[in-house]
Amino acid sequence: MPIPSFDANSVLPPHLGDPRERGQLSPYPCTCLELCQRFSNTPERRSLLDGFLRFQQLLIDAGFANTFQWIDGSFLEDVEAREGRAPADIDVVTFFVSPDAAFTARVLSAQPILADHGRVKTQFLIDHYFVDLSYNPIFTVESVRYWTGLFSHRRDGIWKGMLRIDLNPTDYTAARDFLRSLP
Repeated sequence: MPIPSFDANSVLPPHLGDPRERGQLSPYPCTCLELCQRFSNTPERRSLLDGFLRFQQLLIDAGFANTFQWIDGSFLEDVEAREGRAPADIDVVTFFVSPDAAFTARVLSAQPILADHGRVKTQFLIDHYFVDLSYNPIFTVESVRYWTGLFSHRRDGIWKGMLRIDLNPTDYTAARDFLRSLP
């Protein structure tokens, strides 16, 4: 399914008709390539996408598998038309399953930047958070509730949609090649 068009509120719609149908609900699945093809229409957006892709490469290199991300924020809105500004970052939550009990400690030891929210935001232009789906079922439910509630509305209360991207090295490469082909 292609990424939906902006609705009358300049956002991705929260659903595509019947909100009882799972296939019509946000977060909408897409690939990194589709994200880049759809949202690389300005130099500012291309810069944000470059940071997002560099961050994905960091995760791939760190050994993340069974991983997907929810993408949201003003990056998925037509803020240029609505507010006359470019988006400042991309909001990202990475959901992952630890392959073993020592995975997180091993990753943070090898890539300490992943524990530094400020550095990630500065270096990669993303506002990023992790949710370890293997940690605790109650924590997982509460985390999903929090991020769904936060990401499904603009600050002014307008409902909006988000995207879901699987962390995939092949998709990352195609998206990187596409972004590099742009002027």
